[in-house]
Amino acid sequence: MKYKIALYCLLLFTLLFAFLQLHSEYHYYYVEQNQLFLNTWPYLMERLALPGGGALILSEFLVQFFAYPYAGALISAALLTGIVMLTASVLYKIAPLAVEWPILAFLPALSLLLIQFDFNYFLQGTVAFLLMLLFIEGYSLLKSPTGQFCYTFMATLLLFWFAGPVALLFAVSILLYQAVRRSKQVYWYFIPIALSLLCGLICIETGVTGDYRLAFLPDLYYHHQLKPETVLYFSWIALLLAIVFLFLLRKGKTSGKKRLIIQGLLQLLLLAVLFHFGLEKYDDRKSEKFKRFDYYARTGQWDAIIDQSKDKQTNYLYLSLLNLALAEKGELADRAFTFDQKGVNGIFPQWNKTTNLSILLSDLFFAMGNIANAQEMAFEAYISAPGYGNPRMLKRLIQTNLIYGHWAVAEKYITLLEQTVYYRNWAHDQRRFLRNEAAVEQDPLLGGKRKCLPTSRQNVLVLPDILDLPLSKIAEANPSDRTAIEYLGTTYLVCKEMNLFQQFLDQYYGTDILPALPRSFQEAVIILHEKDPEQWKKYGIGDQIIRRFTGYKQQVLAYKNDPAAPGLLHRSFGDTYWFYFMFK
Repeated sequence: MKYKIALYCLLLFTLLFAFLQLHSEYHYYYVEQNQLFLNTWPYLMERLALPGGGALILSEFLVQFFAYPYAGALISAALLTGIVMLTASVLYKIAPLAVEWPILAFLPALSLLLIQFDFNYFLQGTVAFLLMLLFIEGYSLLKSPTGQFCYTFMATLLLFWFAGPVALLFAVSILLYQAVRRSKQVYWYFIPIALSLLCGLICIETGVTGDYRLAFLPDLYYHHQLKPETVLYFSWIALLLAIVFLFLLRKGKTSGKKRLIIQGLLQLLLLAVLFHFGLEKYDDRKSEKFKRFDYYARTGQWDAIIDQSKDKQTNYLYLSLLNLALAEKGELADRAFTFDQKGVNGIFPQWNKTTNLSILLSDLFFAMGNIANAQEMAFEAYISAPGYGNPRMLKRLIQTNLIYGHWAVAEKYITLLEQTVYYRNWAHDQRRFLRNEAAVEQDPLLGGKRKCLPTSRQNVLVLPDILDLPLSKIAEANPSDRTAIEYLGTTYLVCKEMNLFQQFLDQYYGTDILPALPRSFQEAVIILHEKDPEQWKKYGIGDQIIRRFTGYKQQVLAYKNDPAAPGLLHRSFGDTYWFYFMFK
């Protein structure tokens, strides 16, 4: 039997790992960025002082490894497998008839599997549930009624401090456990329930926990400022209903082999149906692409973003990441209109104070060379992260302070990041730039961005509106970096500000900032001076672009009165600024 159980565990773990890795790889990379786990005693003591702090520490310790490939799926599969096996063990000890109802052991784990697809859920909840089952398992090993009650009393206190409101679920489960077994001491077990409620009330009155739902419900394991999905409560409900169900079947007889097989197959089918519809309802697939692109941007996989953006764009965030990728490749002004542009918000989305957009804007500002706003948005994202901080934005804060020469601030952030597992080597390497102007200026990244600073190096913040950004000043400060000037010119084009674009050409064309016009700029020149080919020569318009415009104009005239003209023209000229200017 032990070998069979081990085999079932291994099979379940393998299936969960394979599913989670294929389905949620980028989800785990994304979740890892929502917290910063520090390997320091002050950090651990601060967490342990809070209800549920122990489970929080354990979960944050595990989540930090999500940055490694396969680790997220591996850890989640192990936790869920442990929950299934412990639930099965607990239910079997309550009533041996539970062996005929394996679905009861799977339902709590299925609920926890579904809620984890919500990136506002903390792994703390899954860890706390596993700890609670371990405490119930420990209770089941005791034989003495007095020992069982004393254990329950102390375990409720310990669980509340270490794992949070799951202590109430533990106390209620033990009460039902006693009721199922028809114990004469069942009434004693209202005392641990009252104890867990008292602990919650004390935390509320003292301000340790700000809300009743955080003290008594699994809401503690969800982003505190958001309302959770109902699936958050299903694991608790499933465990309690399983115990009640076994109580109702306490006088049932063991089924025959044939009936047992049919019953097992029906339960397996029901579990599959619940999994299918649960995944359909609670799986956050609409954010999967953003999580994937976010990972690509974080790791500099710009070609991957570009390759996966060739379909029609429906989201400004994806489009902004695409344009960022083009800019980082030095191809924004050449290729922007080969993709489905949607106006200025696709170049520079408006800030809504969320963590996701703050991170994206910090990346955009940094790419443009606007270090002041890159630093501001990095700080906004860092302090608004659900956990202690955002490691990616902490790296950005280190970079921006090194660029400004703010050595003490940079060193403070470096010291923080050195206390992590995944980022400590990178952080330690940054120490070579501290108080070393020559090293900063010789570094391709830091030195290049430092050249974009105003000569006074003042950290002047501006409103986050791209038309108000000092992109021209950045380009003038560092003509070798084309990103700012290409963003500025492309912004004029997507906004169809042709007068501003002409002024832009008059000021910069033929200078070190804009010695030659990229493709979309040349196409825009033809629109500006369609009837003056001499101007085409002045701006160096290529023969191939002139020939394409001739063909485009012929087709426009041919389809002049055809309602299907946009679709017909898109086939051959959908990648040009002419098409964008006329039809979008």
